[in-house]
Amino acid sequence: MPAVDRPQEFAPPRRALASSGQGVTTGVAPANLLYGSRVGIRSCAEQRYVAAYAAAEGGFDLDVSGFHPLRQGDASDRGADCPSEWVLLQFSSQKHRGIVYLGDEVCFARELRIEKRKDRFAYLALEPNLNSDMEPVIRRVTPGEVTDACKWTLVHADGEMSGKPVQCDMPLLLRGKYHDCLAVGRSLWGTAVSPARRSGKALVCKGRDARVPDLRFRIVRAGIPFSPELASPSQPSPPPPLLGPEAEGELFSQKTFEEQEHLLLDDLLYCLQGFEGTFIRQSSSTTEPIFEVEVPPGADTSTAQFVQQLLPLCNHHASVQQFVRQHSKYEYGTVNHALCAALRDLLKEFASKVARWEAAFRAGELSLAELWYQSQASMDTFALLHRITAHVFGQLGGAVLNGIEEVMTKTGLAAAQDLCEHLLQQASRPYFDMVSLWVYEGQLQDPYGEFFVSESSRIRDERTGGPAADFWQKHFTLDERAVPQFLASGRERILHAGKYLHIYFSAAGRQLAEPAGGRAPFRYSRSRRDYAEAIDVAYRRAAAALLDLFMKPQPEGLDLLGRLKSLRHFFFLSKADWFGHFLDTAGELERPAEEIPLARLDGLLDLAVRASSLATDPYREDISCGLHSFRVEDACHRMVKGSAEDPDKDEASISGVAASAPSASVGNDGSGVRCLTLKYRTAWPLSILFSRTILLKYQVIFRHLLYCRYVERKLVEVWVDHQCTKELGLDSSFSPYYSLRQRMLHFCRDYIYYVTVEVLEPKSHEFLATLRQAETIDDVLHCHESFLEACLREVVLTERDLYRHLSKVLQTCLTFAHNLRRFSHSIGVEPLEEPMDGKTPAERRLAKARHSTQRYLSLLSQRHYSKMMAKWKTIFESQLQAFLRQIQQESKARYEHFLSNLATRLDYNDYYSSVLTGQPDMPPP
Repeated sequence: MPAVDRPQEFAPPRRALASSGQGVTTGVAPANLLYGSRVGIRSCAEQRYVAAYAAAEGGFDLDVSGFHPLRQGDASDRGADCPSEWVLLQFSSQKHRGIVYLGDEVCFARELRIEKRKDRFAYLALEPNLNSDMEPVIRRVTPGEVTDACKWTLVHADGEMSGKPVQCDMPLLLRGKYHDCLAVGRSLWGTAVSPARRSGKALVCKGRDARVPDLRFRIVRAGIPFSPELASPSQPSPPPPLLGPEAEGELFSQKTFEEQEHLLLDDLLYCLQGFEGTFIRQSSSTTEPIFEVEVPPGADTSTAQFVQQLLPLCNHHASVQQFVRQHSKYEYGTVNHALCAALRDLLKEFASKVARWEAAFRAGELSLAELWYQSQASMDTFALLHRITAHVFGQLGGAVLNGIEEVMTKTGLAAAQDLCEHLLQQASRPYFDMVSLWVYEGQLQDPYGEFFVSESSRIRDERTGGPAADFWQKHFTLDERAVPQFLASGRERILHAGKYLHIYFSAAGRQLAEPAGGRAPFRYSRSRRDYAEAIDVAYRRAAAALLDLFMKPQPEGLDLLGRLKSLRHFFFLSKADWFGHFLDTAGELERPAEEIPLARLDGLLDLAVRASSLATDPYREDISCGLHSFRVEDACHRMVKGSAEDPDKDEASISGVAASAPSASVGNDGSGVRCLTLKYRTAWPLSILFSRTILLKYQVIFRHLLYCRYVERKLVEVWVDHQCTKELGLDSSFSPYYSLRQRMLHFCRDYIYYVTVEVLEPKSHEFLATLRQAETIDDVLHCHESFLEACLREVVLTERDLYRHLSKVLQTCLTFAHNLRRFSHSIGVEPLEEPMDGKTPAERRLAKARHSTQRYLSLLSQRHYSKMMAKWKTIFESQLQAFLRQIQQESKARYEHFLSNLATRLDYNDYYSSVLTGQPDMPPP
């Protein structure tokens, strides 16, 4: 047994005890049950579990024929069914997470593994049968509709008071709504059930007598083997007094010094094995094993002093024994099991030493002084072991390893540090096995919840009905409290290495080459470099594998670069010939959005793409049409607000725009033009990079570009109408209106040029160039988000004040174009007063021209029309001036280069700043 020199200040602290008798720990004792845990309901009488088997028409068969639920809650086995697994929830607040206490009202829920119904549960409930008796059933309800029929009260079967934490080994009564308890019923033998269930029994609800075995159940953890409390081996009887009963009294003082020493030494050897003696007894005032010597009257003082000095060794040895017995249970995890195995070896060595002492004692060759001398090394060793076990009592996983290392750092003795390192090496083996399996294969095997990487079975990927972004960010999480200090510097790399490989193997379907030189073995060492390099190699291997899978072209990879280029062509209109064809044919976009058939829009989009330069795009089939019910500015405001308040809630806030924003668009226009968007279909695992948040940003930019192009298109239609008036000879009369229309058209084209040529195209090329230098998928995600945020900011979509001014200018241009178009059409449809029969085509054309001239002149002579056109001019110029002034103010305040670029593009010759600056601003109506 390793021995240490006795430190001068060695005074091992006594472990503080809680009221329940357990050591005070940081966190929850592993034996305590928690709300939200996956559990099994075990019958104490039958040793079988309450199970709910899927039946016809979506129902369930309920009986006591299941086995212990050992299935792990990995996202890859969502389709698997474990009929005896339940989720333990608090009845009054099902989102509550905490310790379960006796007397609590709970409900047992089975998660329904049905796609698109992941938020629905089936609850263990009571319902009346044909005989008007209450029987247990499985009821499908949503969490907000749970009634008292699903409520069960936890009562201790042996009558213990409420308020004590519920543990796996407690016998319980599950009391229903009408105070009857869940019980085991008749045998299933001979019924129409599967052969595996025929040895079970039915489940009923009747009886209240806790003495009936059929009413007693235990709630045990799923995924962890259950080991019921076994009767502790009976301790040997205390050694009989060698001198008879009179030796206990005043006759003890009549014995010689050698006889007294012989009696006390015999007791000490018993205590060194963990048992009480005649004169040395365990204290009954505490649950911790503390021995006390009852010195008989007349005992030699020096002999009693030797015994008192040896008692700490007995106490520390018994304390270590108690720790090993307690922490060898399943629920304390593999790290505690490995630590207990190492301590058990040390206890065996010490037992061998005690056996040699006892042999010497029987041969008359051992005295108290010799025992004191020979036990010095053992006293120091067990004092150190006592400090370690007291420090890690009730802990799990990484906390155990941190406790041992903390004790090691606080001792300056080399022998003590060597012993701590030995225990750390033994206890960390299962932990390093989990690390190795995680960083080399992407598999998380942690049934006891010890690893600092935790998996949430509630967060699913798209293959099982969940969003990919949630899976990437929340399925595997890092628990900082469970990280061993010797792995703290590499915890992020460990987390990401396993996550990369988990995604890789779920998508690639092929094996990954082993790292050069094979897998490095993980073993604890005081030098962090020994396994830090191995973690770094595993991380680089996993990151490169997943990145290559995304970046390589098909069929070897997922062709991320090709898909990004395809997105740029469609959403950023970098190849916009399809867009013109689509708008030419999609006249439905002028109608209200709710009246537009999406199927027709998809057909027109397909025809437009096939007739364009994008006909050869390999991913054009993934593009389809959609209609948003929220405004662009509302979505952009939610993006800015979400990212500013809490980045973790960004996706949730953005996805809630559709539900919270009004359906009206800018200018109270709910037409299809303002609601049309493109949808992009991606498969797992590309959906990690093209999440709903990312695609929403693409869609917002596309909707903004669509609106700008639509305004430009309407102004061009006005320009076409104006070309038809040239032959009327009214250029001088129309000149102000031509000028206003041209200024509006010039503004729209300048802004569109700025957005497409000066923002989206350069940013796209920079983004693609950055991707080629990325080392991990997280780098790709970060670059992708930064690229889209920069595009949204420089297009002024996320600049709320600037976008408000821009929207006013665009709305004014659109309203102006609509009014002039309506005016031109009213002139064109006015019937001619003179007959056209018998006239040549030239004469008819001249007659129409004279008629149109007269109509235009009569309209232009009207005062209200001139005032209206002057008002349009004033409104447009004042709004544009306010927009440019806001750009100038923002540029001075923040020194953003894109603001100066935008101002230069819109006012390249200083016309507005020089001509309009001196004019008084007219606020828009």
